[in-house]
Amino acid sequence: MTVIADTRLLLTFKFPPTEEARRKAANLMRESLRRGLLVPSIVVTEFVKLAGKRLGEEEAITFIKELKMRGASVVAADEGLAIEAGRLALRHWDIPVADILIGATMVVHHAEYVVSDDEHFKDMGFKTKWL
Repeated sequence: MTVIADTRLLLTFKFPPTEEARRKAANLMRESLRRGLLVPSIVVTEFVKLAGKRLGEEEAITFIKELKMRGASVVAADEGLAIEAGRLALRHWDIPVADILIGATMVVHHAEYVVSDDEHFKDMGFKTKWL
């Protein structure tokens, strides 16, 4: 069974606020990779934008490449995913499109949960897991 990465996982893993968070994020990342971590392309976009501001563009992209080398797969938004996202968006007008796309990735790929503490996923009825 696969799991889906939210941008919060990648940012917390790369920039842990505390030593305890670093340890927990590392454990959660290992477990997620073992289960089959899928990274929606919108998460890659958000990570490069946010982390690139702190690390620089190339280092942010290198981090994504390293995740892929460790077994993560980046999932592009195709027509089926876009339609599922549209369906979710119709039911959840107040949720940002990026979170809608992540949720649609969960549906299309039959993921077990999204690795995040973002309440939007619970609002959409998805299971989450966090530190």
